[in-house]
Parts: sequence; C-alpha cells; structure tokens
Amino acid sequence: MLNPGEKVVVGVSGGADSIGLLYALLSLREYKPDLIVAHLNHGIRGKEAERDALFVKRTAESCGLRFELGKADVPSYKKEHKLSLEDAARILRYEFFEETRKKYDAGKIATAHTLDDQAETVLMRLIRGSGVRGLSGIPPVSGGVIIRPLIETSRPEVEKHLTSHGIGWVEDSTNELQTILRNRIRLELLPVLGSYNPKVKDALSRASDILRIEEDYMEREAGKKLGNVFTSDVAGLKGDLRKFVRLHQALRLRILRNAIEKLYGSLKNITSLHLVSADEFLMSASTSGESEFPDDIVIAKGHDYFLVTTRPALERKFSYLIDSPGTWQFPGFEVKIEEVSAKSLEEEREDVAYFDARKVVFPVEVRNYRSGDRFIPLGMKEEKKLKNFFVDSKLPRFERYRTPIFTSGGQIFWVAGMRIDERFKVPRKGTKAIKMSLVVT
Repeated sequence: MLNPGEKVVVGVSGGADSIGLLYALLSLREYKPDLIVAHLNHGIRGKEAERDALFVKRTAESCGLRFELGKADVPSYKKEHKLSLEDAARILRYEFFEETRKKYDAGKIATAHTLDDQAETVLMRLIRGSGVRGLSGIPPVSGGVIIRPLIETSRPEVEKHLTSHGIGWVEDSTNELQTILRNRIRLELLPVLGSYNPKVKDALSRASDILRIEEDYMEREAGKKLGNVFTSDVAGLKGDLRKFVRLHQALRLRILRNAIEKLYGSLKNITSLHLVSADEFLMSASTSGESEFPDDIVIAKGHDYFLVTTRPALERKFSYLIDSPGTWQFPGFEVKIEEVSAKSLEEEREDVAYFDARKVVFPVEVRNYRSGDRFIPLGMKEEKKLKNFFVDSKLPRFERYRTPIFTSGGQIFWVAGMRIDERFKVPRKGTKAIKMSLVVT
C-alpha cells in the first residue's frame, strides 16, 4: 500500500474510523508518510457538518499536518443525476480527494473503510442482485492509488484503540437514519445474522476475498475473449454470435457486462438478472430480435452476429449527398465511385456494383431505409416493397436502418451490399458505367 516517505491524502470525516486511520498512519514511523488531511462538507447536516470540519481541522493542526477543506452540494447533485444520497456523496467525495491528490502531487489516497464496511457492502450488493464483481466487496487497493489500511479491522476494534489512548472523535447523526439501506443493514440485519454466526463479519470478509481472487482471474480471461468476440461498430460493439455461443456461460456473462461498461463507462442500473436474460436471448434458437436494458441500452441479434448499442444509435437516421465520383467517407461506411467502360466490368460482388452511367445522375443521395420504399430488384419486372425484400432476404430488423440505400432522382438504384435496381443495370457492352465499391468501417 505504501512506500517509505510517500505523500498520502487521508480522507478524514471526524468519525472514529477516519480518526483511527489518521493516527494509525502517523504511527508508521518506519514509513514516515507525508500526510495531507482532507475533509469534505457534503452540504447535508448544517451546523453539525461545520462542527465536524472544525474538529478535523484542529486535529490536523495538533498533529502538524496540512488540512484541505472542500464543500459540496450533495442533495443537488443527487437530484440532478438521479442517485441515492450515499452514491452522490461517494462520487463527490472521491472527486475532492483526487483533486487534493493532484494539488499536492500525492501518490496515494487513504480511506477509512473497515471490516464492518466490507460486511455491509457485501450484504447490500447481495440484496441488490450483484454478480461476482459486486460481491467481491471493497478492494484493499483500487487502481494503485486508493488504499484502505483498516479493511480487515473491525469498527469496535478501532473505537477500543482510540478510547484506550484518550483520542476523541465525532458522531455523524445520519448514521442512524433508517431511510438509508446501509444503516438498516448495520443496525438491523447484521445483528440478526450475528445470532447465527457471531463472526459473520469475518465470514463475509473472507468470502469477498475469495470472490475477489476469482474475479481477478475471470476478468483476465474475459479481457482475452472480448477482443476476439467483438469489433467496433458505428452503433456500438458488434459481436460474432458463433464465437460467443462456444464460450462458457460465466465468460459470456462477463464479456456482455464488460462490453456494456466499455461502451458507456458505467454499469449503473445493470444487474446480473439483466445479463442472464440477455445471455438466454442470445443463446436461444431465435435468429433475430432485441433484448432491452435500462437507460436505452439494447442488444440486437441478427443471425450470426449481434450488437451492443443504444436505441437512438440503433435507429439513427442518416442522409448524405454525393456530388461526383471519388471516395466518400461516412460514419460506418465508405464508398468509392468510378466511371468505367463496360468492357472492363468485373464479376459483380455484394460490395461492388455497376450501373448505367446515363441513369445515375449526380448528386446521388445515400440514406437509410424509409417506410414505403420500393424498387425493382435486379431480374424482376415488378416493383417490390423494400420491407418485403428485407424480410425475404432474412435481413434482421435492426439492420434495415443501417443498410445504405443509394438513390438518384428519387429512385432507389442500389440497396448496398444486397441488390441493384433492374432499371439501372448496365444494358450492354460498350456502355459507360458507374462502378461503386462499398467498404463497411
């Protein structure tokens, strides 16, 4: 956790745990850490909060340490970001600690989480339906920066130590609020569990240690598979379903979770139940469909692949004008347009098509599918609804809005990568042609 002489920001609320942490760090004479005391007024408890700030400031001064006071409006932040009071306070608190760390160029941030905090956290996450990562609890070290030296020490032990040395602390009245889940767990649930196992906190802590070890291994394995299954897509992450279904369910759930976190930077509101449901959907016999998550996150399935994306990105509308031959780049695809002779026509591929140059008039519009679109597929004589064409081609519903549609004079002449319009085909040799090559990026 520490190197000799290292500069450390110590988060001190004034409660027994944080005061105990401060004096414990001061007692490490062989390390001689350079300590900065940081205290955040959360803007919740009025006069009581001001009392705590003054107490911590005087404690820092009595120890000859630098003191940093921060102020935050947690209630407003909670309302703005639709968070619980505890989550809002934690986010702002760590932001303040990090700002202080950078200000003093410190190497570490020390927080006063104890064995009790660990037990409460594991139970709270279990109740909420967390997976292995959540149940692995609070790590002793996070990101090589945040350290928690008291994570294996119980709160009663800390209080006993302070009392025996005549060191005082202040009490936070919000610790008794029954509206806060953590408080109810501490005041109601843990005492009941303690009647079954007097050392239930130690048991929960040991369980979290084991889960953390397994979590670390699983995370490494999932990291290897994530890049094998997923590629970047303009709408999110595109997964190879054939590779995905061959994985063990534990890895499937893990890479789904990691894909969501990679895209959106958070797993807020995503529970293990959501992931299991999505996994069942992807493993089902259904060839296409969607699995919805909170916050507009969607997993869309189509035959051999699937997308991790959002509803707005999935149904994104686009329309671009192409003024002349050349190479044109757009989000998600690139098209190269050339004027060629019919004598040099190569065999057509899905991503390359040739058109009668007399029929294709610039500017050409490239857009996505619109309800009511029609064209005459190559080889047919009658118009066909594009929707029916997609259905007959077994194109997944979500792909319909991602497929580039090329039009000239208001008429569709190419459903890119699928079929050209009969009216725009090159009629005979010697005719000038327009060659279009599509590359999905």
